[in-house]
Amino acid sequence: MSVSLIHTFSGHRDKCWSIDVDRARGLLASVSSDKTCRVYNLNTRRLVGVLDDNTHTKTMRSVRFKPSSTVPALAIGSFDSTISIWSREDDDWVLMAIIEGHENEVKSVDWSHDGVYLASCSRDKSIWVWEADETNEEFECISVIQEHEQDVKNVVWHPSKNVLCSSSYDDTSRVFKQDDYDEDEWVCVANCQGTQGTIWCADWEKSDNLRFVNCSDDSLVKIWKKTSPETQTGTGATLPSTLKSEEEWVLDATLPKVHTMPVYGVAWNSNGLVASCGSDGRLAIYQESNGDWKVVAVQELSHGVAELNCVKWWNDNTLLTAGDDGNVNMWMVSLS
Repeated sequence: MSVSLIHTFSGHRDKCWSIDVDRARGLLASVSSDKTCRVYNLNTRRLVGVLDDNTHTKTMRSVRFKPSSTVPALAIGSFDSTISIWSREDDDWVLMAIIEGHENEVKSVDWSHDGVYLASCSRDKSIWVWEADETNEEFECISVIQEHEQDVKNVVWHPSKNVLCSSSYDDTSRVFKQDDYDEDEWVCVANCQGTQGTIWCADWEKSDNLRFVNCSDDSLVKIWKKTSPETQTGTGATLPSTLKSEEEWVLDATLPKVHTMPVYGVAWNSNGLVASCGSDGRLAIYQESNGDWKVVAVQELSHGVAELNCVKWWNDNTLLTAGDDGNVNMWMVSLS
């Protein structure tokens, strides 16, 4: 398996922190310390929108397209502690809402698989879950989760379930599920520990399985999985969430070591491939065979001497990386 650079999207005047792909429409969004979001058509590789409008006063740190939307829409989290919601009307991107609530920098945002919920996390150690309306204009905070002991770096929803994974400066990834008896309550069912350093990012396996990959300051990439069904204490029919037992989540695998410095981004593709990128400038791709993981490709100096901050898959053999050089690189992965 090999990796080759096929295009570079340039235009940001500062570090590019986060990227996301609308697979159905072939759109790429990137956000930067220059306080802009750039939207590209991946098929034509042309710029189709720049979202700034002086909306955010500080770095745009995270961007996510809304799934299950009749028109393209996205959320942007910023270091100014707010979240902006944008929707494309005709050929223009329109600001639909500004969401306020966090006390400090918003580090990550993500939509649930059906677009009903938006999760955000912050340096204020909290995770907020917002319920969205169909117009993308009204957002109600239905839950504030305060389980982490430090800065929360990343939130990511399961691709088909209302299950949320968060990662933090407190060296843990945690899993939250919607309460069976109170839809506005989100219960921490797992605290995945054992990492030596900040966990920067996580991503779910693209199936109904409950497995996720995370990456951290200790230069390692790990797979975690749920091993047993949820249990409840006692025999009562309806138990408050505080009495529910935690699920059993275990370390499934530590992937072969490739990186020599902190790993900032991971992405799990629908064909089973996992990609990672980080401070050492390396882009690595891993494949599982009969429960064993192996490295199938490594690209050195993916953005020259710049650090890599984020990686996303577009399709089975194309992925994108974002770097401190302000660029987004598109890579072709040869599966032969």
